[in-house]
Amino acid sequence: MKRSVLLFALPAFLLLGSVAAARGGISAQDTAAAPRDPDYSNHFRVFTGDGEPASLEDIVQAMANVDAVLIGEIHTDPVGHWIEAELFRRALELVGAGEEAGVLRPVGLSLEMFERDVQGIVDEYLQDLITEGQFKASARPWEYYDSDYRSMVEMAKEAGVSVLAANAPRRYVNRVSRLGRDALRDLSPRARGALPPLPYPPPTDAYREEWNALMAGMTMEQQCPVPEEEGAKKEGMEKGAEKAGMKKEVDAEAHPAAEAGDAPPAGMPSHGGSFMENGLQAQTLWDASMAYAITTFLELNPGGLVLHMVGGFHVMNFTGTPEKVQFYRPGTRSLVVHMDIADDFNAFDPDEHTGRGDFVILTDESLDLNYERNCVDVEGGPK
Repeated sequence: MKRSVLLFALPAFLLLGSVAAARGGISAQDTAAAPRDPDYSNHFRVFTGDGEPASLEDIVQAMANVDAVLIGEIHTDPVGHWIEAELFRRALELVGAGEEAGVLRPVGLSLEMFERDVQGIVDEYLQDLITEGQFKASARPWEYYDSDYRSMVEMAKEAGVSVLAANAPRRYVNRVSRLGRDALRDLSPRARGALPPLPYPPPTDAYREEWNALMAGMTMEQQCPVPEEEGAKKEGMEKGAEKAGMKKEVDAEAHPAAEAGDAPPAGMPSHGGSFMENGLQAQTLWDASMAYAITTFLELNPGGLVLHMVGGFHVMNFTGTPEKVQFYRPGTRSLVVHMDIADDFNAFDPDEHTGRGDFVILTDESLDLNYERNCVDVEGGPK
């Protein structure tokens, strides 16, 4: 079985010597540099967008010639988070961040996981003006911040580089989802300061087509059925909207209409009307917000390099956020890295993965935490 991440957002190799490189594994240099705890280096493979074996080193080398690296993750994939941290660490090495000689290029770590209205809080933490506890209490980090994203923020803090709180505040995305994009006009000037300039650019035809296909393919099956056997982790899990990296987004985080009670009733699929259109416009607001944060950093830091971590649908097939980056800053050189989980992560499926990004990284599906995080409560029972 193989599950593709289709929403948001949305993602290793420790075989030996040249054999590893030929199969998309890391080189000896990569192995020596890779973090050891935990070590997921045997749980993914890297490919080019057309399916040729590649390596982490190939991605790092490509970073040197671009302005923005857009990395599409699966939110519940620990292997993908390990890869993101490794790529960010390698980017800091690439530009000499933290060295006495000075940074060769300004670097920004851009995160979907923080909203733009907490940028000041993020900056205070990076400057050691507040404690980490105060930072986490005030900046509304995602639930699994400590395990998934903290290492990158701490690396940025240690190296003295910027962290961009890139996402639009969820309350305003929710307003669009409920009332449409024009509802943002009623916000105060101060509130609009946490958004990209209004009116934000509409979705492209290509993005709309992808969105419609996603919605049409969703199932209304039970999200977390009781396993038939004890420990049967993935038995009966739906194969549509529940795909790893998109569940949270579909339910409430990236699909605020559901949070607000404006989603179709359970068991009653509805893929038309205001629900569909407003959902697309809300999704596009997120893309515009993140792209505006990225391009603003690049405008203020000539020659800079941004690594942006985001759910897969936001960057897959070069639509969504990459399109909005070009809207706000035409000519920006972007590199898209698409991550997906697969039961056989050594096998690139041309029908499934071709063209998803400049690089495609397949990770070990058996390590995905979607079921544990979304279907099991703290006592081990069903949510």
